[in-house]
Amino acid sequence: MSKEKNQTVETNDNEIIFTRVFEAPRELVFETYTTCKHLMNWWGPREWPLNYCKMDFREGGSWHYCMKGPNPDDESWGLAFYKEIVDPEKIIYNDHFSDKKRSVNTEMPSFDTIITFTPLADKTEVKVVSTVGSKEEVAKLIEMGMIEGFTETWDRLDEHLVVVQK
Repeated sequence: MSKEKNQTVETNDNEIIFTRVFEAPRELVFETYTTCKHLMNWWGPREWPLNYCKMDFREGGSWHYCMKGPNPDDESWGLAFYKEIVDPEKIIYNDHFSDKKRSVNTEMPSFDTIITFTPLADKTEVKVVSTVGSKEEVAKLIEMGMIEGFTETWDRLDEHLVVVQK
């Protein structure tokens, strides 16, 4: 387990677990995950920000998105399918690498993700548990920079929360 800032990262067999405390009320932190309007401001590492977002935020709905990298052809498409939403406590979805046409990339790991939002007075603890098929897939994702990318994404969420609370 590594801990820096107010964040912890753990791996457990076929899981990667991120936990971080945000200085904002739970309802607002939850809301930042529910609309493209918010996500366009913080999802993705600084050099790979979201440049496309289409969302149907409901159980059975989906989220199709693209992060654009620093080079002209750098794109990373994703497609998530919402399984359970408990406002403002929890979001459960399946997340896949995909392409522009919503075709899932079966060569890459897919994630079963559970996000929980726990109130801590005027702050919120967010815990993301992403489960993949194997320990080897966890290692592949770590090698690809998932921990650094996710940490930078949450840094951007911290910054966005400051702006929207002004």
